[in-house]
Amino acid sequence: MSMVLQAVLNGIAEGALLAMMALGITLIFGVAKFSNNAHGEILTVGAYGAFWASMALAFPLWLAIPAGVLFAVVVGLLTYLLVFRQMADRPVAALLASIGVSIFLRGVISLIAGTQQLGLDVPMWRAWRFWGLRVLPMEVYVCLASFVTIYVVHLILKNTRIGIEMRAVADNPLLARTSGIHPERVNRATWTIALVVGGLAGIFVAAKTAVYPDLGWSLLLPAFAAAVLGGLGSPYGAILSGVLLGVTQNLATLWINDTYKSTIAFVVLIAVLILKPSGLTGRKEVAR
Repeated sequence: MSMVLQAVLNGIAEGALLAMMALGITLIFGVAKFSNNAHGEILTVGAYGAFWASMALAFPLWLAIPAGVLFAVVVGLLTYLLVFRQMADRPVAALLASIGVSIFLRGVISLIAGTQQLGLDVPMWRAWRFWGLRVLPMEVYVCLASFVTIYVVHLILKNTRIGIEMRAVADNPLLARTSGIHPERVNRATWTIALVVGGLAGIFVAAKTAVYPDLGWSLLLPAFAAAVLGGLGSPYGAILSGVLLGVTQNLATLWINDTYKSTIAFVVLIAVLILKPSGLTGRKEVAR
């Protein structure tokens, strides 16, 4: 029983990060109607931004984190302005372009920073032990920070004008335009929120593991699986599915080798696409 509880605890911590990644993907899909394959590189850019701010500029961690997020937002908005805005009504072209942007960003990062693994300057704490369970303080702090971030996004979507406009565009783009909602303003706001969440997720992952060029790419499949499971375009479905997938993957390691944990995400992705393409929310999404 303790092994199962330990796997569930680890899964919740991992699922919180998956939820953040899936949230960024599904926010962009909800408004732009394409799956951004370059979102994984936003995580990587955020992690490297925090690392460079911490090491090269000697920023303390509490300043390095917002510096990394800002770096991710700037890079992400440049890709939007230079590439994806030109393909606003061509989701298939935007999808293919996102693959190219992903490869380009990963190559530039490798060229500048090299391929070696780097570490953020984070405090080291001993594990807490409760009733035979091992809890890492870093995972607790990262998990809490992830859920706080998700809650802030929830407040933006529910209680602000731009959040209401984002939901209106996601529900019915044509009706939203006829109601006077400016699509460009909504697009920029959506990308900015998704980039902030993605940059934070990358920094949180790097704090638990390391900073390296394939950081975001290695997590893209589980994040997409969570987004599809929750229903592409549904932020709350993505959050729920991220946590569920994180727990499921870690429970599966009780019977399979940890190396094959990502296989679970691939199986979930295929199963959802075959059995219930609209995801847990039951919402059907079609490309314009």
